[in-house]
Amino acid sequence: MHAAARHDAILRELELRGSLLTSSFAERLGVTTMTLWRDLVTLEERGLITRVHGGAVSPAVAQQQSAAPDGGRTMTRPVATIGMIVPNIRYYYPAVIRGASQAARELNCRLVVGATNYSPDEERRQAKRLIAAGVDALMITPHDSIRQASALQALLEDARIPVVIVERSVDDAVAGRLEWVRSDHAYGAEIAVKHLVENGHSRIALAARDAATTAGLITGYERAMSAIGAPDGHRLQRRLPDPPQGDGVVLSELEALLDDCLRADITAAILLGDADAMAFTDLVLERGLRIPEDFAVIAYDDDVAAFAAVPLTAVAPPKHELGHSALRLCFDRLREQPGTAHTVVRMTLLPTLYVRDSTVR
Repeated sequence: MHAAARHDAILRELELRGSLLTSSFAERLGVTTMTLWRDLVTLEERGLITRVHGGAVSPAVAQQQSAAPDGGRTMTRPVATIGMIVPNIRYYYPAVIRGASQAARELNCRLVVGATNYSPDEERRQAKRLIAAGVDALMITPHDSIRQASALQALLEDARIPVVIVERSVDDAVAGRLEWVRSDHAYGAEIAVKHLVENGHSRIALAARDAATTAGLITGYERAMSAIGAPDGHRLQRRLPDPPQGDGVVLSELEALLDDCLRADITAAILLGDADAMAFTDLVLERGLRIPEDFAVIAYDDDVAAFAAVPLTAVAPPKHELGHSALRLCFDRLREQPGTAHTVVRMTLLPTLYVRDSTVR
């Protein structure tokens, strides 16, 4: 193996696992410990790694160890490296990542995260890269549901490592032995409707942009409205468009939604996303309506809903618990003996309703 290839292998190992032991890694590469030692010296001189007694660590691990009480003298090797692929790291998923990160610390695992910006090609590319690089298990949130005969479905089915789908559904025809952890968004919509009904509202709107969450919200909303016997005239659904890049909301669409609500005597609305819910609340107030006396608003997300001018009642999906539970499920699979039969786990977590000023007088 040429020096450049060995250097790439060393850096990839440190990226995935944070540390390596000279003796065992030299054996894996099929080189002498002296050859590997010279490689480590070269990479350290280039500032790419830090050598420690018995091996090397990545710069990130070296920084963590330098802050440790013992000065990082003891090299702790992660028991497993788990990959995590999410659609983005700006909205919704930071809390999911934090949950996975906490579980990784508790279980002495290394977490490697990649974001795809909702690109099917990028999620396949990242999944292939992580699997080829040797992650021990993979958590992935695809851009949409996993469907039959999709390239991603074939890739995950062929993977010889534990795979957990996070916050997405899978077509029954291709579910097989795939495992997942996801939120029950239909239940989230149901508890929102129930809360509004308990506070005197029977004419309720639901507005949401196209998202993986939306189908579940519609199912729960329709189920809850049917349960109270609400006729069609008491219901209003609106698909909101995505705003132009750089804008947070499409105000004209929210104004049109409010106009339709007032014409139909709708007195409450559930909106997916704190940004749309907060902007809609401002429009309600600008019309001279009181919140919640004349109109009630519930946000579905609860990222910043509590900080609105009128603190918004919100349904909060269990984001932190999603990441934490998914990583623990991966770890449980890694602890099993190869070939051991196990019950397929498909975990559904329930959102929580936080009541604030936008629905309660």
